[in-house]
Amino acid sequence: MTDPGTHRHRGAHRAERRGPSGTLLTWLALGLVAVLLLLAAVFLIPRGDDAASEKPSDAASSAASGDASTAGGEPVVVARAKTSATTWSAVLQDSNVELGRPQEDAGTRELVSRALGEAENGRADKAATDEALKFRARTEGDAAPVRSADERLEQLVKHSTAATTASPSPLSPALAAGAASGAPPRSATVVSRAEWDAYRSRNADTELVASTPGDDAPTADDAALQQALAQWQHLAEPFHALVAIDASGSMGEKVDQDGSTRMDLTKAAAATAVGLFPEHDALGLWTFQRHLDGDKDYRSLTPVRELSASVDGGTQRDQLSRDAESLTYAPDGYTGLYDTTLAAYREVLHEDAPGHLRTVIVLTDGMNHDPGSISLDNLLTTLKDEQDPDNPVRIITVGISKDADAKVLQQIAETTGGSSHIARTPEDIQDVFVKALTSE
Repeated sequence: MTDPGTHRHRGAHRAERRGPSGTLLTWLALGLVAVLLLLAAVFLIPRGDDAASEKPSDAASSAASGDASTAGGEPVVVARAKTSATTWSAVLQDSNVELGRPQEDAGTRELVSRALGEAENGRADKAATDEALKFRARTEGDAAPVRSADERLEQLVKHSTAATTASPSPLSPALAAGAASGAPPRSATVVSRAEWDAYRSRNADTELVASTPGDDAPTADDAALQQALAQWQHLAEPFHALVAIDASGSMGEKVDQDGSTRMDLTKAAAATAVGLFPEHDALGLWTFQRHLDGDKDYRSLTPVRELSASVDGGTQRDQLSRDAESLTYAPDGYTGLYDTTLAAYREVLHEDAPGHLRTVIVLTDGMNHDPGSISLDNLLTTLKDEQDPDNPVRIITVGISKDADAKVLQQIAETTGGSSHIARTPEDIQDVFVKALTSE
């Protein structure tokens, strides 16, 4: 009889000669699948460093769905001609260029990041960059029409001309006035590269072109960018402001060769300011001198209302312009500064304006000349004690000429968390007034 173990041994050898067993084939198949999956992972699945190469259409779709952060990347300036700006900071300062809201708009946010990066690295003037950011936020901010990148590009097609950003134009009060009052759109805009590629893919025959000041601009670190965005959002909040303008005799002093007085220049600055405020801001106007209205040192010319409000067949903006133009000085008038400041402060403090930056703006060329008024110490103490910590009222002071009491004006402003500014020469009045309005 043959040994059973011998039979099994021979059978095994025969099986080996015929080919692999079913188990071995299974393992080989699994191994092949694993290799194929590994190859797919290496060659087919996008890696982290490919994220910036996302297809324009995909990025644009992500942006359209509301996630602006997924549509980031390089910003581009779009117009009918290439920009001649040499830095992103210069683009930020160019009055021809329309922006979106940086918190929501990828192209604008990236422009801000690069402008800040240039300023930090010495490629651009830091002060000019900061001022441009403040000016943009204050005069455009949340009051500007909400336009997507596509909408801004379509506006360019409808309204822009060939002479676009060839010569960048500095931001100015005139520009702000136009933006605030609904003037035609500007001749260039900033969008992300992905948004531009997506638009161009749908409009192959467009005459618009995209360009950049350079490809190697540094970007701001995340902390600096977030701080700038928070500042923008704060400055974009609507104003609820009462402006009080000195009408004392010293405002009649002639300060220009053409015979212009301090009051003339102040009226011009006020007219500019009326145009500077966006539609959703509320603004009112007082004038003051000692005993102007009986025992009161002040008189209300226009109560605080939204600039778009209807007033006597026009708007509040129209009424303010007329009232500012009608301002006159009293040749024998003295300055009732302290009582007026406190009265204006209390007026705004007691007005309900949630979500607004409640502000008093005082313009004067002198110091308090009212022996019967509240003292400076009592004024400062009262301003501090009556302040509303949940919705404070800040006072912004603007001194006109070197005769203004700069130290006192600064004390008044700082007590309320406001700012103080001095126009030492006649030609400074308008610029200082605008700077005061765009400061924090």
